[in-house]
Amino acid sequence: MGRVFFNTRENIDTTSITGTDTYVMTESDSGKTFLVSGGAQTVTLLPAADLVEGWRCRFITTASPSGDKVIGAGSAIMSGTHVATPTESDNGAGTDGTAVASVTIEAASQAGNWMEIVCDGSAYYFFAAASQDAAFS
Repeated sequence: MGRVFFNTRENIDTTSITGTDTYVMTESDSGKTFLVSGGAQTVTLLPAADLVEGWRCRFITTASPSGDKVIGAGSAIMSGTHVATPTESDNGAGTDGTAVASVTIEAASQAGNWMEIVCDGSAYYFFAAASQDAAFS
C-alpha cells in the first residue's frame, strides 16, 4: 500500500487577509486556512448569495494586526461563540443565539488565536478561541 501526499500548501492562504483590500471569498475558498496579520482594516466577505452546505474556513492570527479584520456575511446569518482565558471579561463575539452580520478579529488579537466558520447551507456558524481579552467582537 503506497502513501498518498496532499499538497496542503494549496489550503494555506498567507496573503489575502494581511492587507487593506477587501477580499471576497468564493466557493473555492472552502477548506482553506487564512493567516491573519498586518494591514489596516480589511473587510472579508463570505459568499452570501449562494450559501454552500459544508463550506468552511479557518482564520489564524499569526501576528497582531494593525487594524480590525471584519468577517462579514452581508446579513445577520452568523451565530457562534468565542472562548478565551478563564479570566476574560469580554466574550463579545458570542451571539447568545441571535445571529449577527459580522464578526471582527480585533487589532488586539495575538498570534495563535483562531476562528473557524462553517455553513449548513442556510447560515454560518463560528467558533473562536483566544488567549487574551478583546481578540474578537
